[in-house]
Amino acid sequence: MPGTRLVIYGAGGHAKVVLDAARRAGWDVARVLDDAPRVGQILGVSVAAATPTEVAAVAGAGLRAIVGIGDNRARERIAAGLAAAGVEFATVVHPSAVVGESVVLEPGAFLAAGAIVNPDSRIGAHSIVNTGASVDHDCVVGPFVHLGPGVHLCGGVTVGIGTLVGVGACATPYVGIGEWAVVGAGAAVVGAVGPGEQVVGVPARARPRD
Repeated sequence: MPGTRLVIYGAGGHAKVVLDAARRAGWDVARVLDDAPRVGQILGVSVAAATPTEVAAVAGAGLRAIVGIGDNRARERIAAGLAAAGVEFATVVHPSAVVGESVVLEPGAFLAAGAIVNPDSRIGAHSIVNTGASVDHDCVVGPFVHLGPGVHLCGGVTVGIGTLVGVGACATPYVGIGEWAVVGAGAAVVGAVGPGEQVVGVPARARPRD
């Protein structure tokens, strides 16, 4: 909840976006931590080295954390380590995001600037609705999903755990996108996408194998 001390885990470009949004939303950003930091600070906040299991010891008690890493597999791995260490997760929503009635935002979710989530949709734990992306009514977005900037999901779309939907892609009403799938940038999903499938183009089709 805004006003609570927040730790951001990760120190790359996505962490910078999360940090900016968190500050604007009123969070007290206490620390930025990373297991292998390449920079000393982001947006004026010092970056310290710590494994996920060391976060509570390094940053102190009475805090919440969010994983500021864009890669879905890495975010899943780090979140598991933080959970094992007993860290509670924050949900961070940029003040310019629009969240409809009866929307469920699970712990660790992040809504960037200009994101829209319309009524009766669910955004799973540790998922990202990036800059200017929209999720229409009755959608279900699973955990560890990344909806890239400018993605548009029409009503009733389901997105499985760990899926990446690339920048500017869209999905027509009530289609299903399976877990750990990849939807290429600018693709138009008009039919079901299977688990682990990679699709590109308009309309989206399976990416040719090398």
